Amino acid sequence: MSLKKNLVNLSAVAITASERILRGGRMTTAPDEARHVLILEYLLPLGCCVHLTPVYEAIKLARPEATISVATRGLGLALLRHNPSVDHLIETPDALRDTFAGAKTLRAWLRQRGLRPDCTLTGASDQRTRIALLALLAGAGWRGGFTLAPGLYRYPLTYQKSLSLIDNNLRLAELTGCKIGHMEPRVFFSRADAAAAEALAREANPLGKPLVIMVTQNSGGQSTGWHSDRFVKVIRHAHDALGCAVAYVGTAADADAIERLHQAAGGIGTSLAGRTTVTELAALLAGSDAAVSLDTGTMHIGRAVGLPMVVIGPSWQKPLEWLPLNAANVRILRGTDRNDIPSGYQLDEVQATDVIAALTELLEAYPPDPLERTKRLQASISDTDHWKDRDGSS
Repeated sequence: MSLKKNLVNLSAVAITASERILRGGRMTTAPDEARHVLILEYLLPLGCCVHLTPVYEAIKLARPEATISVATRGLGLALLRHNPSVDHLIETPDALRDTFAGAKTLRAWLRQRGLRPDCTLTGASDQRTRIALLALLAGAGWRGGFTLAPGLYRYPLTYQKSLSLIDNNLRLAELTGCKIGHMEPRVFFSRADAAAAEALAREANPLGKPLVIMVTQNSGGQSTGWHSDRFVKVIRHAHDALGCAVAYVGTAADADAIERLHQAAGGIGTSLAGRTTVTELAALLAGSDAAVSLDTGTMHIGRAVGLPMVVIGPSWQKPLEWLPLNAANVRILRGTDRNDIPSGYQLDEVQATDVIAALTELLEAYPPDPLERTKRLQASISDTDHWKDRDGSS
């Protein structure tokens, strides 16, 4: 261990010892006695945000009287806007850019509302020293969870590779004495989101055919793209042979690439790229019949709302961490495990015929049904809106 790391650890030990003397009370609260839990969420790829949602629900199910506050920003705010398991959604500056500004805003927010968290937790995706420092500066009870600065935490956790990201995150609930077992992620949307999504679905599917969503663009950070000509074959088959309407979803930045694919497929389908918020996207997926998706953020939203899916995954990434391996309504297609990413790799092992066969079988096992769409929509509609009192406006 380096001298610098030793000094950091010694400093952390000294800080935490001083805290116990100066703050007492909440620093020594027993984990199963924590009644107000603060969770920090600042690593914001969509999948990371979705895979932390089971923690909120697990704590609420085990301890309904508990108060859950989440400090976050950007996409985290948007994703959790209608989550009924969260009691307080706190917007702060980006703690990874300006930790002290984030801590100042967080402390002020808690003070103005008379809230005194018993503990502060960080998930498996938020293992950053700056986030640990934010937890320290917030002064909100004992600290627990995943961190690169374990000396600052009373209950540090180490990521277990034998568990999925979701099940690693659920260990946060166990820290507070809430043992629920595995839970699937949930993303909630408002009635207005559902109405907006219904309007888009009618635009893409005016004849009321089975609606298949195509998620053809990845987040850009990893090699998870698939060959366009193979996507074209799947799109044509879904439309011509299976009698489905097709809609493409993505961000505004994806629109040009989606339009090129749309044209290559002979103009089949409707692009909705850049036309939904994250919660409207969740409602659109819930109200559709199936999806063919890359392993990307939108796929995680589809999982969270229970949409039947064919997922095309990379062979170089262990599927346990991210993919819904045990979901009966998901068909995962990927190559044999490998450690390298070849130059120009585009999920080469997966053929168009593989996806066509999986989609055909999926639609037979989960036939398009208005009642099933309604069930999915009703399961995720929420009347909670954490933005109503944000800055005094809705």
